[in-house]
Amino acid sequence: MDRPQLLRADRERSMEHPFGWVPFRFLREGFCERLSAEAKLFYFFLCLVADRRGVSFYGDARVGRILCLSAEAVVSARAELRANDLLAYGGGVYQVLSLPRKVEVARETRERVEQSDYPSRSEAVEHIRDILRRLG
Repeated sequence: MDRPQLLRADRERSMEHPFGWVPFRFLREGFCERLSAEAKLFYFFLCLVADRRGVSFYGDARVGRILCLSAEAVVSARAELRANDLLAYGGGVYQVLSLPRKVEVARETRERVEQSDYPSRSEAVEHIRDILRRLG
């Protein structure tokens, strides 16, 4: 297949070091569709700043300032990413996880949410609605 001509050959993109990445499966397998705008923004940011193992040490306050998110929105986005098995968090350290296999997602996410101190789905939806009202 022929490659289309570049519109700006002087600005062709190349890999820089360090670099971040988002796995294409994130889009193809519906992970992106399941997340709120804040959770997607937070996920993309963590993918950008994490080391090759997915680890980042950015503090919540700094993340909030950079992404223009309130402290509550950062906490909510983190909980949403954890509930979707995309992120591990502990002791101020974030780890972007490899994407779970499709089959694992529904079962493991449901079990994790049931056993966690995350807000219920209806509480989370109400919290996200509040965020969207404030943004809109």
